[in-house]
Amino acid sequence: MLKLMIVDDEPIILSGIRDMVEQANTAFTRIATACDGTEALDMMAYFRPDLIITDIQMPEMDGLSFIRKAKVKNVTRFIILSGYDVFHYAQDAIRLQVAEYMLKPIDERQLIELLKRMALEIIGQQHNNASTIKEPDVEQNSINDHVKMLKDYIHNNFMKDISLSDAAAYLNLHPAYTGQLFKKETGDSFVYYINQCRIDKAKELLAGRNQVALEKIAACVGFENRRTFYKVFRKYVGQTPGEYRECMQRPTQSIDCL
Repeated sequence: MLKLMIVDDEPIILSGIRDMVEQANTAFTRIATACDGTEALDMMAYFRPDLIITDIQMPEMDGLSFIRKAKVKNVTRFIILSGYDVFHYAQDAIRLQVAEYMLKPIDERQLIELLKRMALEIIGQQHNNASTIKEPDVEQNSINDHVKMLKDYIHNNFMKDISLSDAAAYLNLHPAYTGQLFKKETGDSFVYYINQCRIDKAKELLAGRNQVALEKIAACVGFENRRTFYKVFRKYVGQTPGEYRECMQRPTQSIDCL
């Protein structure tokens, strides 16, 4: 399992490259994205990439400056992307020992072939270094711990107005990385998982004997108002809260209520 980081300030290009890699059969199965060099450097405290693909023209910190800082963090493999065919960029990239300098628009086949070749080089280097052989298991354990802590945090706080930033701060992680990690490991977005917890609790309250007002249930499970509660409940359950309550409190409950 190799880790790839993609850094580009253009969201369309960022998501496009990610889609290319995810749909291709490469060894880069863990992918993180950042919209600028500063965000990427912050994420590298928790996500240690084997390879970085970075744009050269970005606000605040250009790609070459970012690479210099990333190399200090022991990242040694990079691919530079640029929309400018300017020779001095290529010269600077060579001096920084960047693996490849690619021009936009990106040739998908060329990029995937390059990633496959570099993956083989990285894997070969890892096998030649005995100290890195056990590293994936250690890192996966850390990932599992983070995901478990995130789930525990959500289950203990879903009734409050919590955000991804709140959860990330709780774990001392970067919000962007936290969201990507949670989605990758659970298959659900952070918001979807919170809403599912809220709906599950609401269903429990609606099925109870006490006729708790819907406004109170909405507030109890963390929705800001009744309208949002109705909208999300119907999306997740296929019924309004009132319909679900009526269905669950019939003498003979229909399986469709569950």
